[in-house]
Amino acid sequence: MDNFTFQGPLGPIECLVEPNRSERNAVLVMAHGFRGSRESGGRAAGIAYQCAAHCSVVRFNFTGTRILSLQVAELRAVIAAARERQPGCAVYLLGRSLGGAASIVTASLEPELKRLILWATPNNLRETFRHVMTDEYYERLDAGETLEFDDERGHCVLTPDFLTDFDQYDLSGILGSWQGCPVLLLHCKGDDTVLVKQALRNKELLGDKAKLCLWDGGDHSFTEYSEQAGAVIANWLAE
Repeated sequence: MDNFTFQGPLGPIECLVEPNRSERNAVLVMAHGFRGSRESGGRAAGIAYQCAAHCSVVRFNFTGTRILSLQVAELRAVIAAARERQPGCAVYLLGRSLGGAASIVTASLEPELKRLILWATPNNLRETFRHVMTDEYYERLDAGETLEFDDERGHCVLTPDFLTDFDQYDLSGILGSWQGCPVLLLHCKGDDTVLVKQALRNKELLGDKAKLCLWDGGDHSFTEYSEQAGAVIANWLAE
């Protein structure tokens, strides 16, 4: 499978593919976090290369800052496009942060998925965004105000349905009743965006269905541990 572009539910989606170096018919789809990108600060390409020892790896950008439901729709469309281009493939899914939340929902709707990797992923989105945004901005958004701002990541507009859409999804409930594929959980104890207690709760909910890997210190982006995390994922996919 080569790089490809297709028409997604919100417009064209350009996918970058790291070619499979094995004979296994499998594809890993990677979903980035809130206001992130398929590059993830330059670390995603390295992780894709590590994982491509066992499967093709597909990276893409979500269309802007969208509600979770639309991210799920785009993620499912990418999975469908990958299956179309690589018939009969096993599909693995890696979601980082908010992309991990979208991956949890997607996996619950895609029972044929073979592996799920949750990288710094929350189970309580409202709690996470209240923590990140601070009470003032969270409450303004929750009260129906649209927030618009510019920062080092560019221009951002958050509409109230960004929060209210979360209420459609009980992530803890999905994980607590999990009957799907094996799950790998990755988290840094020093993550100050999605606190490590959420990773511990994810493991508690999933029980023996999940493997949890924790790193001392670190941050939400795995700045120090990206290569190590990629090796853990690749080894887990090799099993």
